[in-house]
Amino acid sequence: MDNIDTAKGISDLVPMQDLFNEWHAKNTSQKVRNVFKSRGMSGAPLTTNPPFGYLKDPESKNGWIIDEAAAKTVRQIFAWCVDGLGPTQIAKRLKTAKVPTPTEHWSNIGRNCSKPPAIPYNWCSATVADILSKQEYCGDTVNFRSTTKSFKNKKKIERPPEEWQIFKDTHPAIIDRETFALVQELRKHRRRPTKSGIVSPFSGLLYCADCGEKLYYSVTNNYKREQAYFFCSSYRKNSEVCSAHYIRERVVEQIVLESMQRILLNVQVFEKEFARKQMDCYTEDKKKQLAAKRRELSKAKKRIAEIDALIQKIYEDNASGKLSDERYATLSLSYEEEQKTLKSAVPEMQAYLETETDKTESLQKFVQKVKQITELQALTPELIHEFVDRIVVYAPRYLDGKRVQLLDIYYSGVGILHELTPEEMEEAFQQHLTERNKEKTA
Repeated sequence: MDNIDTAKGISDLVPMQDLFNEWHAKNTSQKVRNVFKSRGMSGAPLTTNPPFGYLKDPESKNGWIIDEAAAKTVRQIFAWCVDGLGPTQIAKRLKTAKVPTPTEHWSNIGRNCSKPPAIPYNWCSATVADILSKQEYCGDTVNFRSTTKSFKNKKKIERPPEEWQIFKDTHPAIIDRETFALVQELRKHRRRPTKSGIVSPFSGLLYCADCGEKLYYSVTNNYKREQAYFFCSSYRKNSEVCSAHYIRERVVEQIVLESMQRILLNVQVFEKEFARKQMDCYTEDKKKQLAAKRRELSKAKKRIAEIDALIQKIYEDNASGKLSDERYATLSLSYEEEQKTLKSAVPEMQAYLETETDKTESLQKFVQKVKQITELQALTPELIHEFVDRIVVYAPRYLDGKRVQLLDIYYSGVGILHELTPEEMEEAFQQHLTERNKEKTA
């Protein structure tokens, strides 16, 4: 309060002074926000200090350079996540290896930061999870992750990712984009360790074909790892809802390994024929669905534009007196609700079309990744997470007294792949021989 002595009594002007002081504070806050927004939209990082793994570039005001000592730890954290470890397990490994925490590291290099923890090397899962989620490690600047409600309430509010401003390749990358994308996908399917501390590389990837729920992983120290198995989570909660869909981990591993070995053979020997078959299996029904979805998208965009024109027209009619205020309010609200619904549906339709129509491009990327594998004798967590999107497990059946259980393997970016039959391989082989003979005689 300005020059107010309560001992002499409170003036009638005090409420007015309070109001002016609040206006001044609000105006100052808005100016600061505007400067902050302008800087953020220019691509300059809004963080005071760069994240763990980077240092401020002494030659550039807003630049970052890699801190190799910390970057080594960041790369190791991402590598362990790709191998199937969660933040808690990674934190335990870092603590066991006596790796300095970010705060300890910053203190060691002389950067101003909070007081180092009382217990050295005391990594926590939250710190690891935060590192795994930072897109800055790909070389991007990410601004406006959070905000505050008002100049009075300074509580931090996290913004949704669609409101972030991302500027690509503004500083050197520590993690390549493919690894970062893979880690984010793995983090969506978070896997809890069992009581024995074991995590299966297939955890989070298996789904029930009947109820659509995930399959739980079960392994204990009372029996060997070879006896570990998966079973339907719905069945565990209520056995009347679904059946167990029981399947051993080693069976899943064997089926996936054999499938990937056949895919590898198809790509290495019959790449053109394999790719052609995948595109041929892209059925006419799917093409009809895409055509219908394109028409629906076009119709939605056209209607959004029409509603803009209609809102403008009723506004003019209301201003000229042709339309009453009550009628204008009713029509305006109706049009705006319809437009809002259409605008929210358009991104979903566009995403669907992009996903489905990128079959050729996705297949080419998949084939290139497969060609990098020279020989496949065993599965690793990294291979599983890179190539397998999900596995759908069907209930077992009995044929001639033998237990038979089907699995659908959905590969990343391409879905279910259709392998060449022995007859198709033989036909392709004979065609290759014919073409080679023609070249020799030419």
